[in-house]
Amino acid sequence: MKELKRGRVVLTLAGALMASTMAVPAFAQVTQERLENVHAEPQNWLLPLGDYAGWSYSSLSQINLSNVGSLRMIANIPIQTALRDTNSSNLEGRPIVVDGMMYYNDAWGVMYGVDISDPHNPVIRWVTDPAMDREAGEVLINRSGAVFGDRYLTNLTDGRVVAVDVNTGELVIDEQIARTEENWEYDAGEGFTAPPLPVEGMLLVGQSKGDWGTRGFLAAVSTDTGEELWRTYTVPGPGEFGHETWADPEGTAWHTGGGSLWQVGAYDPATRLTIWGTANPVPMFDPEFRPGDNLFTNSAIAFNVDDGSINWYFQYTPNESWDYDEIGIHMLVDVVDDGEERLAVVHYARNGYYYRLDRTNGEFISANQWVDSITWTDGIDEKTGLPIEYDPALLLQTYRPETRGLRDSLPTFDYCPTMLGGVRWQPTAYDPSTRIHYVAGMDGCSTTTIQPEDPLEGGGNPNGVGAVWLGGGDIVTTGVTQDEANGLMVGINVDTGEIVVEQSMRYQSQSGLVATGGGLLFHGGYDGRITAHDSATLEEVWAFNVGIRMKAAPITFSVDGNQYVAVIAGAAGGGGGYAELSNMQAGAMVFIFGLE
Repeated sequence: MKELKRGRVVLTLAGALMASTMAVPAFAQVTQERLENVHAEPQNWLLPLGDYAGWSYSSLSQINLSNVGSLRMIANIPIQTALRDTNSSNLEGRPIVVDGMMYYNDAWGVMYGVDISDPHNPVIRWVTDPAMDREAGEVLINRSGAVFGDRYLTNLTDGRVVAVDVNTGELVIDEQIARTEENWEYDAGEGFTAPPLPVEGMLLVGQSKGDWGTRGFLAAVSTDTGEELWRTYTVPGPGEFGHETWADPEGTAWHTGGGSLWQVGAYDPATRLTIWGTANPVPMFDPEFRPGDNLFTNSAIAFNVDDGSINWYFQYTPNESWDYDEIGIHMLVDVVDDGEERLAVVHYARNGYYYRLDRTNGEFISANQWVDSITWTDGIDEKTGLPIEYDPALLLQTYRPETRGLRDSLPTFDYCPTMLGGVRWQPTAYDPSTRIHYVAGMDGCSTTTIQPEDPLEGGGNPNGVGAVWLGGGDIVTTGVTQDEANGLMVGINVDTGEIVVEQSMRYQSQSGLVATGGGLLFHGGYDGRITAHDSATLEEVWAFNVGIRMKAAPITFSVDGNQYVAVIAGAAGGGGGYAELSNMQAGAMVFIFGLE
């Protein structure tokens, strides 16, 4: 028996729940060498984004334009624990596939080990419940786990890092890493929703609950013991570089400043830098509460994996106030810019621009608009990469005043893109054969009303510990109607930063893409359809309606030379703003598709 402790709640588990005693497929340990060379074994899917560079790409080509029309569902696996005690499964993660086994978890952190050596007849070998408190009111999101050595590891919304033995499901690590109300006055309510990243025997975990009035951080945890090895906050404290950019007179805004990390970063083994995007400052819609640039929110940050030190940063939108988190995928590619080869980071930004940065030093290369409408700024400075209205002498930026909510002059304001941005956490995808970087996102605008709060004496969240703190409300998505397409799919050439192909979609995307060597993109739909698209034209060439909304991107893998596509379906029911989808039901299922 293993006693697990979570806050004041003591729970006891009798080990893993074993679904079968049959022999499982032979498992070779997932080493650092394997993770750095994932494209040598395309039959597997070893990392949440497919590889360290964030490509979401597989060279598998058996399923291609000539035969994708014959793709059919061959198996489904119910995730029965996902809807217990909730009506919204919120499954936004991808499964990990290693040598005939598939690993995934639900939003409660319940972990599954599934034998897919025969994809037509998957067998659940074990299920392990880490015993999250189901009455604690946690925001239930878990965007994936990871495998390192012989362990499947994940991080939970209650702030724990847990790991199980991949062969038995036995719980071997259970450590409280994020702070709770009991041990930290200001950052109570920390937790994790981003997928963890295994690197050199460490698991990198990003603190994700910035909107609850906490400071984001990246931490490294030992995959052997669960011991925390280092932690770096994305909102600097007193005496640290950037602290002066939180310039409120009370000097307390940094305590609850946001800058969370809720999508996984990339890793460059050559430089030992891991590059993550950070979220908005808090409160998100009230910049007057937190004058200054608010470093390191809305930024790309390169951390040294050995000690967590910040090597460089690039802030997209200083003193931002539209909820344009830039936690989205920061992909590593080598580009040719004006005839010069450069090691780059490319990023579809939530603020509507596509950025290229030098990944060795964060130097700005270029930015181009990729959504239809941007109103919050007149453009990006070609030299600095900052919005052209940005004035370093100002503590409160004006940008375009008619779209900038301020307490006295414009308490209700309209802006584009929508507060959901062009794209959020959804994985983008890159095809190295065409050098095109793809995204599935959304278009539209929003209207928001400022709801200012006075600072608490000594700092803290005026809405209370663990409460969401937006600084605004009455948020309405405008500029799109139920009779218009408000999703979009775009492909950009990484060498030019310019759009080469685009396609409107009926519904917004909340899942993401995988690109394959068969010239296809697979996408999970808001309307419950998984679709395949011609990567040259983005034309839809195949679809299958699973009946459950998808917020997770598909993956592809192979067994015995046969290629398959899999996706986890699971999101809230209802229409999500679309009348014709109002009868959709919540669900939780893994679907597997194949040709035979």
